[in-house]
Amino acid sequence: MSTITKTFVIGLFMGALTVSAAQAGEGLYAGVAVGFAKAVDTTASGASGGKVKFDNGPVGAVFVGHDYGSNVRAEVELARRAADLKSVAGTTASGEALATSLMINVIYDVDVDLPITPYVGIGLGLAQIKMDGASPFGGSSINDSDTVGAFQAIAGVRYALTDQVDVFGDYRYFKTADAGLVTRGGVATSMDFSTHSGLLGLRYSFGGSSASPVISNGEDRGAIQADMNAAVVAEPVQMAAAEPDVKETPTQAVPQPITPVRTLPDAYVVFFLLNKAALTPEGLTIIQQVAENAKTMKLTRLHLTGHTDHSGAEKYNLALSMRRAEAVQAAFVAAGFQASDISIKAKGEAEPDVDVSGKEYEPKNRRVEIVLP
Repeated sequence: MSTITKTFVIGLFMGALTVSAAQAGEGLYAGVAVGFAKAVDTTASGASGGKVKFDNGPVGAVFVGHDYGSNVRAEVELARRAADLKSVAGTTASGEALATSLMINVIYDVDVDLPITPYVGIGLGLAQIKMDGASPFGGSSINDSDTVGAFQAIAGVRYALTDQVDVFGDYRYFKTADAGLVTRGGVATSMDFSTHSGLLGLRYSFGGSSASPVISNGEDRGAIQADMNAAVVAEPVQMAAAEPDVKETPTQAVPQPITPVRTLPDAYVVFFLLNKAALTPEGLTIIQQVAENAKTMKLTRLHLTGHTDHSGAEKYNLALSMRRAEAVQAAFVAAGFQASDISIKAKGEAEPDVDVSGKEYEPKNRRVEIVLP
């Protein structure tokens, strides 16, 4: 494949991804991963071939992608795998095999109520297979390369360190079509290249939440606050009975206690990552603060309302908002509250906190509102 064709393919892939990200307005991410690859034994064709064995080698990858909501992501990945030759046709070998790949991966995040998020995926693309000083092949060596089709299968887990940074680990099976190569002696041979790889990496989401973690009681909670701070109406005062020939003297009204004004907030918000119901470290910190404030004010009841942004189908978002509310409820139960004292509701995308006109991916709408009644 010519350099011009390779450049065109790379430009096409990157351009398509950039357009998708710009249209969505959010969900763009990038990352890097490193690890080790076990190259699978292969067979080189022709008179100069035979069974080829490899040593284990390093693998590295960089990628950019887009999270479309509803658990689906797509990314473009540039990776390189290297493996020293161990033997050819039973003879000790030297040289190195290099596989440089450009893949489009489609990944599905499995939604579980755990701190980690499992995922599976597949990838299709192109790989350049290069043999550098590889010998012996029929009494000669190979310094040649070929670009062929490739695919990979992916399975892994990731964990959110912050709103924008994930750490992940995954397994990948990578395989190419047969690469046509020519020895220095002019003899043609071909072979595929496949590996089992384990990688660790970091992923940065450019559309992380910029929302403030806590909302104090204010005008948007006016109805609740009015109920909490309303003065108690004094009961009718009974007048003393008049005795005969005694001038009636009215009894003074007994002052009623005034409900104290709360000095701590009674409304909070916990935010969530795109398409996730798992609590982030920041969310757990807020829940701990709410629990401490509630105990200080001797309050035991909580109202929780789950919400989502407008990415994904309406039915899916309603279920996601309920899972978010249930995750917050479980955290309060772990903090010592009774589940029966915690009411939960799911609103889905019906009541956004921020106007979503033309913007489906709004971080401030991925939330659970907490109210201390």
